[in-house]
Amino acid sequence: MVVAAADPSRWGVFVALGVLSSGLVVGLWRRGGIPVGWTLGLAAGARLIAFVLPPSLSDDAYRYVWDGLVQHAGLNPYRYVPSEVALPALQASPLVDLLNSASYYSVYPPLSQMVFFLGGWAYAGDWQASYYVIKAVFVAVEWGGLLLLARMADRRMLLLYALQPLVIIEVAGQGHTEALMVGALLLALYMAHNRRPRWASAALGAATMAKLYPLVLFPLLMRRFGWRGVWPGMLVMVLLGAPFAAPHVVPHVVESLRLYTSLFEFNAGLYLGVKNILAGVTGEDWSKTLGPLLTGLYLAILPLLYVLDARRDWPLSRGMLVVLGAFLVFTTTVHPWYLLAVLPLLAVQRHVAWHWLWLAAAAFGTYLLYRPGGGVWYGAFVVVGWGGWAIFALWGHRDALLQRVQRWRARRKVDVLASWLPERPDRILDLGAGEGYVGRELASRTGADVQLLDVLPMNRTGLPHQVYDGKHVPFEDDTFDATVLYFVLHHCKDPAAVVQEALRVTDGPVLVVESVYTSARSLRVLTVLDRVANRLRSGGAMAAQEEHLHFRTAEQWRLFFSEHGAVVQEERQFGSVLHRQAAFVLVRQTEDASTASDVMRDA
Repeated sequence: MVVAAADPSRWGVFVALGVLSSGLVVGLWRRGGIPVGWTLGLAAGARLIAFVLPPSLSDDAYRYVWDGLVQHAGLNPYRYVPSEVALPALQASPLVDLLNSASYYSVYPPLSQMVFFLGGWAYAGDWQASYYVIKAVFVAVEWGGLLLLARMADRRMLLLYALQPLVIIEVAGQGHTEALMVGALLLALYMAHNRRPRWASAALGAATMAKLYPLVLFPLLMRRFGWRGVWPGMLVMVLLGAPFAAPHVVPHVVESLRLYTSLFEFNAGLYLGVKNILAGVTGEDWSKTLGPLLTGLYLAILPLLYVLDARRDWPLSRGMLVVLGAFLVFTTTVHPWYLLAVLPLLAVQRHVAWHWLWLAAAAFGTYLLYRPGGGVWYGAFVVVGWGGWAIFALWGHRDALLQRVQRWRARRKVDVLASWLPERPDRILDLGAGEGYVGRELASRTGADVQLLDVLPMNRTGLPHQVYDGKHVPFEDDTFDATVLYFVLHHCKDPAAVVQEALRVTDGPVLVVESVYTSARSLRVLTVLDRVANRLRSGGAMAAQEEHLHFRTAEQWRLFFSEHGAVVQEERQFGSVLHRQAAFVLVRQTEDASTASDVMRDA
């Protein structure tokens, strides 16, 4: 992979090997990982091999060396754009023709500039010596962070970062300044983990002086440690910035940073998606408007993320991942090395954040944009990368999202039942209660004591819950003022016994709602939807109930109830074409009602 990365004509091979090796790392994780010593040994070897790479994948390194030379010439690197530096020795350097954004001021923060200055000492007419000195410092700092990570992370999770091909290429292969930030960020996390807030704050200050955006993490430290988590970092930032202080620094840096919100765009899923949709609808280019708008939106949601961190009491690493991850989502430029902001944090999460690992693997393909005719491949990798990111992110939060939907549906279900409930019930039975959300909503609206009953222990509420055999309801006659069976009977092995038992224990209405079909096609749709929904909500635990899955038409349910001791007092049908529903109010069949029912059936 290193050989292919050095030759642009072989970047197709480089991308294929990058994606493949990302999958191999995941395979190691799935097999249980390897000893930490092996992981660190392989990580060190891979970084040494990648270290020989020239800046073939990115031209950022030339600006690093240039800024270092400018400092050695006694100039502030933030004062001039390269074309304005009126020093013959610098203007004669071959670096001038290699610089990116040569008409813009440097945006690299003071700590990065100090490393560039170290590289300037090695310059002797050849930029490569300076480049490798700078890269050596970056790799050493990142390696120190990795050793600290090894003390905090599970061995399986550790290898997902330590052997991550994108990390190895961008840190040791290309020597991006993100390596400096990663080392400082992991030091901050380690110090916070060991309850040393002042050192954590100082390390975070250093990370901010390597790349500016870690500044948004200080509120996370402040919540946990108060001002001890803030002032040391601010002091470090002041001390590191002091050698470069000048009136022109802030306006010049801000001017150049506008590149990243108004001009540059690369592999930014949200930005590119919204931009293309707006262009299709309006026929106009929204680039210069949308970039600043998304930046403003990120800044607007930051307080909400801090509140969420406090309310859910996340571990610090989780808060950092969410805040920095949101930054990557809302920015207009996501070069592959930008993902180093989140990849080390994945190793200390409780669960694997597959969406970021997927995006890291897909990021290799974005390099194809710089090959002739590679635009189509680049676009495909952007779509696959961010599309997969969205799918994995939703899947990773599927339970929380599902429970939110279930609670919303419970409110809608009780809306259907509300007019049929007794005026002031004392006790209600939610039979086939599932998660218990319908029962909780019933309790909230009526003030009744609600009992949950089901064949599976799926209750997610604080209501009393019992598991029963699916036939014999374990309560005395007339215990409840009302019983609810919502989407239950079509799952029952013996629905007749369930209906009769519900009538027995209820001194009032038995409220039944069922999905009904009107054609063979709607029956097939109902069957598929039911199986998918119930397997998803139960994690497969409800698969056994599929053996008894039996839908009916509304007429068939009405006849079924009549045949098993119930009188349908009221009935209502509602719903959509895809999901037709019928609600029934049942009471026990008295002798007179039974005779009348027989006469109607005979007629």
